[in-house]
Amino acid sequence: MEDPQNNRIIPVRIVAGIATVLIAVGAGLTWWTLTTRSPEEPVISSPNTTSPSPFVSPSPSPVIEQTVSLYWVEEQNGKAVIVPQPIQIKTQNEPTVLLTVAFEQLLTGSPDSNQFSEIPKGTTLLKLTTNNNDVYVDLSPEFTQGGGSASMIGRLGQVVYTATTLNPNSQVWLSVGGKPLTVLGGEGLEIPQPITRPIFDQEFLATP
Repeated sequence: MEDPQNNRIIPVRIVAGIATVLIAVGAGLTWWTLTTRSPEEPVISSPNTTSPSPFVSPSPSPVIEQTVSLYWVEEQNGKAVIVPQPIQIKTQNEPTVLLTVAFEQLLTGSPDSNQFSEIPKGTTLLKLTTNNNDVYVDLSPEFTQGGGSASMIGRLGQVVYTATTLNPNSQVWLSVGGKPLTVLGGEGLEIPQPITRPIFDQEFLATP
């Protein structure tokens, strides 16, 4: 009589065959799923619906009319002195803008009949900037041409005093062609950097 215990033992070959069939079926299902499903849509992040803050450009300085002084040379009692000529300027209320307009008038304008300029013709303002109490003035090379020591002192005084017309206590940094001006003229007039009104008066106008 056949042992019932032996009937429950499944041959190894049959188990292996069933496993092979299951693997094949599983692979087929995977291939079918990949080939039949619709392509995955790319993920697109939703746009930010929050409105960006509007860019507000800085408001320009208001246009004002202001009195500034240009400085010229005048003969008084046989001596050259630096004298002011008040003018009205209508422009933005910014020191750099006001001084730039003032220098353009100084270099191209005409003084009163009894006044004159020691600044050589053709001299132009290359750049002017301000920083608190500092005024930076860059002039073209024509500024250093021609004239003796008296002419050099006169033109230097015109520049220093005009540059400080808004604030008499300002310091002036003077350059020519982008280089600091330390010596002016063939006689070697030494220019302090920075230079102020009191320094100019002490160094170049004080009586020995």
